[in-house]
Amino acid sequence: MSPLLLSFRARAAILFGLVALLAGCGGSNGGSQAGLTTVPEVRAALPAGSFSFAANGPVLQTLDVPLSQFPMATGTLLTGIRNNLITGFFTNANGSNVGVVYDRTTGVWTTIAYPGAAKTSVYGPALKNTGYRVVGSFTKQGESSANGFVYDSTTKKYQTIDAPSNLCAPKACNYTIVHSNYGDATYKAVGNYDAVRSTSTPGTSQTYPASGHAFIYDSATSTFSTIDIAGAASSTAYGIWVDGATVAIAGGYTDKKGTHAYVRTLSGSKMLVYNWPKSILTHFEGITGAGGPGNYNVIGDYFDLKNKTLEYGFFLPIRNWTAGTATVIGPVSANSVFQRTVIGVYVGAGLTNGYVTTIPGQ
Repeated sequence: MSPLLLSFRARAAILFGLVALLAGCGGSNGGSQAGLTTVPEVRAALPAGSFSFAANGPVLQTLDVPLSQFPMATGTLLTGIRNNLITGFFTNANGSNVGVVYDRTTGVWTTIAYPGAAKTSVYGPALKNTGYRVVGSFTKQGESSANGFVYDSTTKKYQTIDAPSNLCAPKACNYTIVHSNYGDATYKAVGNYDAVRSTSTPGTSQTYPASGHAFIYDSATSTFSTIDIAGAASSTAYGIWVDGATVAIAGGYTDKKGTHAYVRTLSGSKMLVYNWPKSILTHFEGITGAGGPGNYNVIGDYFDLKNKTLEYGFFLPIRNWTAGTATVIGPVSANSVFQRTVIGVYVGAGLTNGYVTTIPGQ
């Protein structure tokens, strides 16, 4: 989620230029996004609204907010999925963002708008015994900084989550983006704070911030903790999954050799680093369980080495802390995964659109 989409999710707000990192995105304009190619012509054998980038590749189904309900919408950015819920936001013709939650069971779209905010971007849902919880970021009118938040559908209350000022001293913590959460009555949430806006061209592998920090928030203790990768110039945390006492976090980090995707335990006892072959930038966007600690399905994005403006989304199984064979989804942003269902963003007809796809089992 970058002013473009290195993952539309975090990048939108914090990671990549704060744009659509991100669809994690803090603010995309609904127009064409650099880094993504337009969709191919729909194959005759596929139903309307479906397409694939390869003969045997995953079939993507477009999922946009309905114009009958949101007539001012100019683009849809899907950012999270858990069970039957999909989160995201849509851009309006006036430049504002409005968060949404889509229920795949009922087909109902529900808006999420932080009170008084000009822009609201919603990410990572979590189901509770009663209702659901979503996280995200919001921006006030006339401001460029972003604040994190948590919304509970049962209490209908918003809670602001910002990095404590001492973590950025002597400067202020201008950006806090909450990307994902896990739990019921109490929960853990991960995200990024104080990511630096890049001065590089939006929508390229250079959009990643020169400095940024990953964090985890524990609601049980109201504790906000930095969880950077040791020795990294910049770290992100986009996804979280919990198996009993094992907390797994997925994201990326940058060092002198480039940007690398990772999955690690919160304790640091286990860590897998993944680099797409011949790419200088690889980043994990989401994680889901696949059979207990050490077994996960993750999705991510990488940039083509020859064409640093071309982004690809992929699905990767991890078993016993070992990376399996990846499936390339196409020149899209892959933003979240539940089991083997992936959601993300693509550009078609000059507009930003959401998609859903299921990766075939092996």
